[in-house]
Amino acid sequence: MPNKKNILLSLCSGIMLGLAFPPFNLGFLAYFFLIPLLIIFFNEKSLKLKIIYFYTASIISNAIITHWVAQNSGTSASTAIISYIALCIYYSSFWILFVTIFHFIEKKISQKNLSYILIPILWIFSTEIMRDIGPLAGPWINLSLTQSSYLRLIQILNINQYLVTFFLIFSNLCFYNFYYSKQRRYMVHFFLVLMLIIIFGEIKIQKYNSKDFTKELNISIGQPVIYPDEKWDPLLRSRNNQIMSDLLYQSLTTSPDLIIWPEAALVYQLAKDGSVERKNLQSHLGESFLITGIPQRVSIGEELRSYNSAIFMNSDGFYDTYQKIFLVPFAEYVPFFNNWISKMNQFDDLGSFSKGNDYKTFKLKSNIISIMICYDSSSHKLAKKMVDEGAEVLFVITNDSYVGKAMPFQHFEHAKLRAVELGVPVVQSANNGISGIILPSGKVVIKSEIDQRGVFNYIMKF
Repeated sequence: MPNKKNILLSLCSGIMLGLAFPPFNLGFLAYFFLIPLLIIFFNEKSLKLKIIYFYTASIISNAIITHWVAQNSGTSASTAIISYIALCIYYSSFWILFVTIFHFIEKKISQKNLSYILIPILWIFSTEIMRDIGPLAGPWINLSLTQSSYLRLIQILNINQYLVTFFLIFSNLCFYNFYYSKQRRYMVHFFLVLMLIIIFGEIKIQKYNSKDFTKELNISIGQPVIYPDEKWDPLLRSRNNQIMSDLLYQSLTTSPDLIIWPEAALVYQLAKDGSVERKNLQSHLGESFLITGIPQRVSIGEELRSYNSAIFMNSDGFYDTYQKIFLVPFAEYVPFFNNWISKMNQFDDLGSFSKGNDYKTFKLKSNIISIMICYDSSSHKLAKKMVDEGAEVLFVITNDSYVGKAMPFQHFEHAKLRAVELGVPVVQSANNGISGIILPSGKVVIKSEIDQRGVFNYIMKF
């Protein structure tokens, strides 16, 4: 039977890890979260009880990290809560995989120093790589997000996307061994590796800052702050159109190369042939290009598919679209049960979205860019594919107003990780925030406040 001490230790572990993630920004807790579970692991012989304690800790941490799922106002309260619980249960199962494998290999690790390598690798494989597979992939909760505020530390992500996670598990092992043995060599190991990482990070940042930049883009980000229940209200359509017109006018006064608006900024089918709304918008753009989120319907044979899309256009009549690839499970579609539930989004008439397939790039003057929509930016694999296709700048459009005030902070930190990992600038436009521009060094040069309606201009050199 579980004992109270171990239950408290597992609860402590889960709470520490949950609070290490944005918006709480207590990233230092990630260096210690595993210690209570290691204490349990090495003192408990029963695999069944180990699984219970690890699973409890994971449920608590995931409940804290992903609490915004339950606040999804774009669907019914019951669907939001059920999906929140389901995701917490599912994501926590990967900790079971970790502790089970660890249980069977632990006594076979003859050299203690070898555990410094094997245990972090096991954690990465079981809780991050495996969880990033399938329709319920959850890269949103990878450990690297806890360290996004520490710019010098996260520079190692440019070498490999899992190195921050490796270092965090390594650090937990060092602190655990020091706690039990009181031998200072474990702390020496930790500080030696930490200093090497910081030195590497400082060199990399200084190298970036000293570069001779040959390209530049004059960017204007619009943040409209129109909430979903307002956006789809026909009685407010005139007001909403006026807000977007005002943002466009403000942007055009700076003669930008590109204006970027958020996900679902407009409710019109702008990608439809002969769209009057698109032609009217294009007629006002002058020399500027525009990226904005739109709904899109595409007929494929006898099937009519709905997409969460972005349109890229200019004044000469040109336009092209990108369909969102990484859909939010239980929000934009229902995995496995899509035939059971045909209507989830209460603010539009599209029902469940279809998944896009093209990792598209677009030419903006002499530059190659790509667009990601909302959840797309949480995926390193998706963003890397676009950069591999030639993208020099990543533009993220999102509407986080469905899910409370906490998730926008997590989302913006993901954009920061993508910039550092892939060595390209990331520009984000969010409906209610957070919008901004992040350089490949991780430096944030523009950052809006939540619910700050307005235009944010910046001439970005890269």
